[in-house]
Amino acid sequence: MKLGILGCGDFLRWQEEPLKASTRVTVKAVYDPDRERAERWAERLGATSATSEDEILADPEIDLVSLFVPPWVRKELFVRAADHGKHLLPTKPLGHTAEACDAMVEAAQRNGVRCGVIYRSTGQPWFDSVKSLLEEGRFGQLALFRQDWIHHYPQWADWALDPEKNGGPFMGTMIHNLNIARYLMARPMKTATWFSDTLAHPDLPCPDTECLKIDFEGGGVAHLFITWAADLAVHSTEGNYREHIDLLYLVTDQGWHITEESRDDHVFIRVSRLGEDEWIEPQPLAATHYDRFAEAVESGAPNPRDLPDVENAAEDVRLLRSFEGQAFGRRELMPGG
Repeated sequence: MKLGILGCGDFLRWQEEPLKASTRVTVKAVYDPDRERAERWAERLGATSATSEDEILADPEIDLVSLFVPPWVRKELFVRAADHGKHLLPTKPLGHTAEACDAMVEAAQRNGVRCGVIYRSTGQPWFDSVKSLLEEGRFGQLALFRQDWIHHYPQWADWALDPEKNGGPFMGTMIHNLNIARYLMARPMKTATWFSDTLAHPDLPCPDTECLKIDFEGGGVAHLFITWAADLAVHSTEGNYREHIDLLYLVTDQGWHITEESRDDHVFIRVSRLGEDEWIEPQPLAATHYDRFAEAVESGAPNPRDLPDVENAAEDVRLLRSFEGQAFGRRELMPGG
């Protein structure tokens, strides 16, 4: 299948390896308003540099379109691509508002096209293997998902600070882990409680610190925290090169503690309880997420589980926008999650 890419910004750097490793998807064309940047990426990916968005959207040979553009311009491109019958692979967040996401869900359904939204868990064997462990039930059911992220605010993308264009630190970044928590809990959300603060940067148009607690059916809970308050190192403003502090752990209802650990230059799933200590090597994924999405499209099978569909991704944005402008809020999310 042939892929067209709209947007050659910093996110494309993170996708270069799986794109080059794909055996079922070939990048045919890329477009970016920065022609020099587009031509540079076209050369790296063995593609052509399109002269406009329409050149990619109207190309009958292109089956898939990736939208690596800022959230507030995504809806129009998504709807146009869907109207041209293209399957879609945008990155998170799906859109900048609940209304924009609703329009994208409707466009995908109306045109019968598939959408897989790329999150942090996409293409990552660690999360996929943890999902399998939880499904097996050997260590019990997931009771707590805890994620704290600390890093400097993104000087490289001022739009990420704009509440109307992005929404701030949670919408711009921690939404990754909102989706991962939902993915691993695998049961409906019941309630959500929101906190936001401005601790160190009153000049920013958005809070610098945000936190979300989600209660799930069956006793599960997620604690998600992000702060831009700490002035950590910014290695370069040309891309997302900044110091990052990450705290992640899971706890099951049987008291098992699950973490991501490295040993002998390999990443493991470490599961521990009362002195017991098991190191489990994540299983490689069968293929890149581009290959697995293409296979799902061609066969009519569901999306790969690490590629949330358009409705799933829209739910993340709807939840976060429901707390817009609030320092504290609580939502009842049942029935329907």
